[in-house]
Amino acid sequence: MSSESATWRSGEVSLGALESDLCPELLDEVIEQAGVREQRRRLLPARTVMVFVLGLCVFCGADSHSPPGYRMVMCWLTSTFGYLRGLVVPSASALCQARKRLGVTPLRLLFDRVRGPRAAPDAAGAWLFGRRLVAFDGTALDLADTAANVAAFGHIGTPSGFAQVRLVALIECATHAIIDAVFDACRHSEQELTQRLIGAMRPGMLVLADRNFGHRLFAQIATSTGADLIWRIKGNADFPAMKILDDGSYLSVITAQRYKKRWRTAARRGWPEPPMPGHPVRIVDYRVTTHVGDTVTISDIRLVTTLLDPAEAPARAVAEAYHQRWESENSYQELKTRLRGAGFILRSKSPDLVDQEIYALLVTYQALCTLRTDAADTVGVDPRRISFTITIRVTRDTITAGRLDLACLPLSGLRTS
Repeated sequence: MSSESATWRSGEVSLGALESDLCPELLDEVIEQAGVREQRRRLLPARTVMVFVLGLCVFCGADSHSPPGYRMVMCWLTSTFGYLRGLVVPSASALCQARKRLGVTPLRLLFDRVRGPRAAPDAAGAWLFGRRLVAFDGTALDLADTAANVAAFGHIGTPSGFAQVRLVALIECATHAIIDAVFDACRHSEQELTQRLIGAMRPGMLVLADRNFGHRLFAQIATSTGADLIWRIKGNADFPAMKILDDGSYLSVITAQRYKKRWRTAARRGWPEPPMPGHPVRIVDYRVTTHVGDTVTISDIRLVTTLLDPAEAPARAVAEAYHQRWESENSYQELKTRLRGAGFILRSKSPDLVDQEIYALLVTYQALCTLRTDAADTVGVDPRRISFTITIRVTRDTITAGRLDLACLPLSGLRTS
């Protein structure tokens, strides 16, 4: 076999419909930027390996009992013509070595190129009070429980479980597109990781978050980014009611405890109000009553927001907006359950390949969200009305259409390197 026929040519591996967002030219650009372009002819050039790494995420097993093997994924990605031309199906060991040669940098650069909001300026459900609705939350991803992964990432909770990595993502509520994401060893808290996300928050965003993140981080983000925020806070959080508004909410300020104490003393004794340095906020309290059969659950919820004008943002509308924070939970369900597969762990056994796999998973998820959003825009519906599971299955079909169906062949029928 000639060296020409032993090399995977451009176009003989494909990401199908995802190439509208992950085109070969973009992959080549990040490969060049990362400096990992092969210096000699290889069976597996860098772009082929990038497609393979992304393909591992597309076919990572959400519809099966376990993630498919390396060689099976490569079969699905490869055109029939490639096999007719006599291409070798690489061994799992060769594919693993190719992943190591590629490294994490190209996938990190690719994620940085494709991340970002996807909703159009006139998209229904994407905007409120003239601002783009976004939310963030944290989650954990289970890793292969190797000594290297445990040493690098650690465990959350008991040391007897899987090694885990902590992930915090800022997502667009209407499309679930990832605006930015950070991950690290589980010893780093969600609050610490959120500090690294602050640069992705912009004026014109309305950021939603749960009470786990605290009002000090709220003040930092509100002061430094220009974004507006609606966060849940603990019911016993100390916010003096400086002015009661007509809709039942009230104005307050995030400030040091000594200033709050001085203000309350002056108010109690009828003295002139002392200055209250800090960040002005508005507090919205409301109650949610849930009926499940004969069980009634009552939840008192307190929100803090930078939206100070009740004429622009009435208290009821603020409360309704906060509940879109669940879109961040829904996006994690899509990422971890629908795409990765419920109960599955990341397959990589070394920290560098874990990083590579997570970036590939984020890139793949972003491309799927983009595909779903584009389809929704075509027919004028909310992207959330389109099943994410169906989006994955249709994408897989566009990749495997026209490929030789090797799934029915015994592995001994495949040539190995």
